[in-house]
Amino acid sequence: MLKRLQTRLRVFLIIFFMAVITLILCFSFRNTWQARQTADITYIQRMASLIIYQLEADPENPDELLSNYEREMNVYSILEDNTGHVLFQSDPDTLTDLDTLGKIAKDNIEIQSPTAQTNSSPVTDQGGYGEIAGNNHDRYYVIPASISTKSGNWYSLVLFYEQPSMGALLLRQAPSYIVVWLLAFICIFFVSRFLLCRAFKPTERVLQSQKDFVAAASHELKSPLAVIMANVENIQNQELTEPQVQNHLNVIDAECIRMSRLVRDMVLLASSDTDQWTVQIQEVNIDTLLITLYEAYEPVCREKNIHLHLNLGEESYPQLHTDQERLFQILSIFLDNAVSYSQKNCSIEIQTKRTARELAFLVIDHGHGIAEQDKPFIFDRFYCADKSRTDKSHFGLGLSIAKELARILAGKIGFEDTCGGGATFFLTLPIK
Repeated sequence: MLKRLQTRLRVFLIIFFMAVITLILCFSFRNTWQARQTADITYIQRMASLIIYQLEADPENPDELLSNYEREMNVYSILEDNTGHVLFQSDPDTLTDLDTLGKIAKDNIEIQSPTAQTNSSPVTDQGGYGEIAGNNHDRYYVIPASISTKSGNWYSLVLFYEQPSMGALLLRQAPSYIVVWLLAFICIFFVSRFLLCRAFKPTERVLQSQKDFVAAASHELKSPLAVIMANVENIQNQELTEPQVQNHLNVIDAECIRMSRLVRDMVLLASSDTDQWTVQIQEVNIDTLLITLYEAYEPVCREKNIHLHLNLGEESYPQLHTDQERLFQILSIFLDNAVSYSQKNCSIEIQTKRTARELAFLVIDHGHGIAEQDKPFIFDRFYCADKSRTDKSHFGLGLSIAKELARILAGKIGFEDTCGGGATFFLTLPIK
């Protein structure tokens, strides 16, 4: 049980901390992406200022100047004169051609043509940057400008700079992020394992000492109990004239039988703790099993004026491969509890329910049911709903044994309130 708890805690800690690491990496990438966008905006603005400054000097070959920026700086441009004639247009290897980008830019960004200048003394004007999207989910920064050269020429310039996609940036950053993630995972895995082992070690020692004590005490008590019961039986077989002595012997015999049941249950739990229970898988005839169970408990129920009903399904049962003895033991524990907590003239029902993959066995009683405060602990060892322990036939081990047996049979065990009062205990086993 502690190993399962330790494993679950380790898995939880690893998932929690790796989720935190993943969120940190996501925020880091987001900041990197925003920083890259800011750097690109600053870059295109500086390139635009530099190009405009050089064009204002009225170079002899503006197309050569812009071609150099296209080739070395990846800044693409469309340059027109005051008549609207294209003097230079880049031919970039982009997903969307520059003609289409120019049309998109004119539709979305205010670009002033030199022919539209009405001011008698126009000056160079650089617009702010804008963003446009191409036809293939590609995005670009755009800066328009109107340029007045020293010789009196007028140019309309539109600069384009392709934004790097988030996917491309992620691919470049992915190797470093993966290395960080894997290193964090390895560290958290070994650190959590080391810390949890250290934290659980004292508890494991205490529980192990308790298991050893229960196992040792159970085995050591079997022999003296057998001796006491054998001697009581020898004395009872002799002729006793004193009725009081006979009554004392009967009490001793009853208490020895009760203690032997307790020792048997403790031995079963000790075997469960050390995983020494053996399972003999075989094909189980469910009809025969349920009829045998009914015949075993019908006299007990009749003696206590309790009506026991067996509801066999109309359809044939599927093949069930499990340990027949362990299954019978679980159902017997259910019936023992049902008989103990049922009043006279009440009824107990044995039923089955079938789904496509599972077969459920139900024992339904109509007694006083289980109190709400007892429900969370009903399968705990040595837990009794009767706090005063007036019912000495129960030690609080039956349902805990049923739970362990259900676990080794790969089944599910539980209970629910019966409609009208009482409790319904069920065992669900997979159909193979």
